Amino acid sequence: MPVRQAIHFLGQAATHFRQTGAIAPSSRRLARELALAVGDVPPGGVVIELGPGSGSVTEALRICHPAAAVIAVENNPAFARRLTDRLPAVHVVHGCASALPEHLRRFGHDRAQVVAVVSGLPLLSLPPDLVARIFDSVRDVLLPGRRFVQFTYSARAFRRLIPTGFHAEPRRRVWFNVPPAVVLPFTRMGDAA
Repeated sequence: MPVRQAIHFLGQAATHFRQTGAIAPSSRRLARELALAVGDVPPGGVVIELGPGSGSVTEALRICHPAAAVIAVENNPAFARRLTDRLPAVHVVHGCASALPEHLRRFGHDRAQVVAVVSGLPLLSLPPDLVARIFDSVRDVLLPGRRFVQFTYSARAFRRLIPTGFHAEPRRRVWFNVPPAVVLPFTRMGDAA
């Protein structure tokens, strides 16, 4: 990761720690594991990223899934501006992750195209009502069988946040990250499940 990008991240993390929820940008190894956890993306598929921050996961999504449309939803205006400048092929939204159907429509996509939602949001540090709205929004854009991929620094603490309507898949620990992280893939179940 370029030094300027790391310094920018650290400045935003220090100023907005509760929103950023990290002391360092995601490592390349973690970013790649998140991108691979998405699975196959058919032509015309859309991947939505929540909380892209400095864009390391966004870059991995573009490398692993070059034919996919990537919509990155970032609430921090400084991160959103920088990501727009760095990755012009990505649809960057400065907005809230609780409004995914609106963000999807903004770029002319529909729910059937969304293959996965990848999240770097610090859900353990966000207010519970906001987390519930974000999970509702993720369910609204994912059809059954599609993936929601989250990473966390505490898989044990995240157990209380498993989203309703999703089945947990085998997780993967990524030691080469500061701090070490866990990739948590979930598959959307049918509405009757």
